Amino acid sequence: MRTNILAAICFGLAMLIVLPGLIALPALSADFTVEAAGAAPREGVPAAVAALLQADGVRVKGPDAKIVAELWGRKAAFEGNPAAGFGIRFDNIPEGVLIGLIRFPENRSDYREQHVPAGVYTLRYGLHPEDGDHMGVAPSRDFVLLTPAAADTEATKNYGFDDMVELSYKVGNSHPTVMRAALPEGDGALNIWQDDLEQWVVDLKVAGGAVGIIIYGHAEE
Repeated sequence: MRTNILAAICFGLAMLIVLPGLIALPALSADFTVEAAGAAPREGVPAAVAALLQADGVRVKGPDAKIVAELWGRKAAFEGNPAAGFGIRFDNIPEGVLIGLIRFPENRSDYREQHVPAGVYTLRYGLHPEDGDHMGVAPSRDFVLLTPAAADTEATKNYGFDDMVELSYKVGNSHPTVMRAALPEGDGALNIWQDDLEQWVVDLKVAGGAVGIIIYGHAEE
């Protein structure tokens, strides 16, 4: 009897040592992945928007292999004066410019955890205001604002802040629908990576360069 009890204890200790490794194994492969997405959708996308986009996009898949999103970056060069100032990491992109298109096959949430219905949206570069309400929301002021693609009818226009916010309200939230922009890890080739906050960033080829888009992760506030 005593021998059986000792054997059981030893087995239990062995399992305590082994199980953490077994539990951790799925996490090693539970990464987001990217692949080529082909051409951007045409249904519900103004022709002027489609004309600005790269011929090939990037498809992001989650750990369950389901499509999280598909993105297409702008191919045309930017027009207008680049944004400049404290907290701005992209000194080559004008505020309010269209930088790309994104399609969500299923309902998702934005960086503020607001609801984003499945659908196709334009992405426009914006800066969060320098006010007390936005202190500490992100490491930089760089964001992209989402607008239902069909509602964004002036593709080549660089919108002012207020007009861009009004467009983004059309998603249906009480605050502009946003995704955080980060400096890319690469040059726009297919790439997805985790930042210091363990958020997943996809590098999107945009106008001869690249912009990192936080595709999975939320503000800490």
